[in-house]
Parts: sequence; C-alpha cells; structure tokens
Amino acid sequence: MVILIHFPISVKQYAQASTCPGRDIPLPEQCPHPDCQARLCLIRWGSYQRWVSAAEGDYQVRIQRVRCSACGHTHSLLPDFLHPFRQYELALLQQVIQLYLLAGLGFGRIMAALPETGPALSTIREWVAAFGYGAGHLLAGLLSRSLLAIEPEAELPGPAPPHLRRSCDPNLPSAWSAWQITEQLYAQVKLQQPRLHFSAPDILTFGLHWLQNQAIPPRFFWSPRLKTTPTRPF
Repeated sequence: MVILIHFPISVKQYAQASTCPGRDIPLPEQCPHPDCQARLCLIRWGSYQRWVSAAEGDYQVRIQRVRCSACGHTHSLLPDFLHPFRQYELALLQQVIQLYLLAGLGFGRIMAALPETGPALSTIREWVAAFGYGAGHLLAGLLSRSLLAIEPEAELPGPAPPHLRRSCDPNLPSAWSAWQITEQLYAQVKLQQPRLHFSAPDILTFGLHWLQNQAIPPRFFWSPRLKTTPTRPF
C-alpha cells in the first residue's frame, strides 16, 4: 500500500536531494492496512527507485519503504506530487483533466497545450477515462455524502456542461460533479484549518490526502479495464 506524504519541495528538488527525503521525515503514526491499523509500529524498511515524468523532463526518485512490525505489511511513502500507479506527476494529470472537464477542450487542443515531451494522445485519453471511472463512478457518491456531513446546507453541483452530457462516457458528468464537490470540501476544510498547506491549484493533491484520511484508497484515476479495479462505488 502507499502512504501519501507531503514534501514541500518540487519533483526536481526531491530527485536531486543528496539522500532519500523519506529518511528524514517523521513516520506516520498508524499502519494503513485495513486489517491492522496498529499505532506507532512503522519502521523504515529500505527504499527503491522509480522514474517520474514531469513537464520539464524525467527524473529518477527514491521512494522510502516502511514496514509494520505488528502485521508485517510493507508500504511506500509516496510523495504527493505523484498519483499512485501513475508515472507522470500529478500536476500534469490535473492539467489534462481541467482542460477536458472544465475548459471543454478536445484532445487535439489539449495535446497542443502540453509540452512536446509530454504524454501521447492515447495516454491522455486513458487518463480521462480513468478519472471518469474513478471520480465519477467510484467516488462521486462518497464525496457528496461527505460534503453534506460537514455542511448540511451545501448546494450540490447542478447539471454538467453540455460537452460532457454529450460524451459517450457516462461517467464524465459525475466526474465533473466530483471535482466541484472536492473544491467545496477543500473550502470547508480550509475554514477549519486556515494553515492548510494546499491551495486551489492543488485540488487533486488535497483530494488524495482527504481520501487517505478517510481510510479510502487515495486514488482518483482507476482504469476500468483492470481486473483489480473495484466495481462497486465506495
């Protein structure tokens, strides 16, 4: 499993650090495995390298592993500039989703807005479909219930924009609503925690941390083609 960790540095700074940044941070207090949840039992357990594709190029980063001494499961301390199981940095995934869901751009115009060294057309199509399934099918209902639990008077989003209602993907209108609700959740949490280190441009980063705090897998992008992807909404 992964444990999202906020590092107040860029991908480049993380990659160029002289030692693995995960070695120097306090360990999470609780094992995230749903069958364990033991407290103060995590120990550092080596590290591994992986590649990250960012707008300005590719970087090799070292990820800290931890092990729970109570249940024996190992977990990765994943920097929150990444989305679990995605090679590209989260900021680039968010840019694509914003351009498609919110700005209404087609895939051709999105490709023109991305760096020349950015993802292929087939990749951004997969991102949109995975976000539609993850945010729209799996998470939209959970996000709505959570917002109303925090603020019963909150107004849920209305109909999605016409370009999404005409889409052949039935999950995209719900994914648009999930985005709007995540922004409202951020606003409500910000009222309670004024020093929250996220800002509006970090809406998906905030959302991933919020899901993790609710003991939900911190993922918005779920490929519907994989057998390991849940079929029932959270």
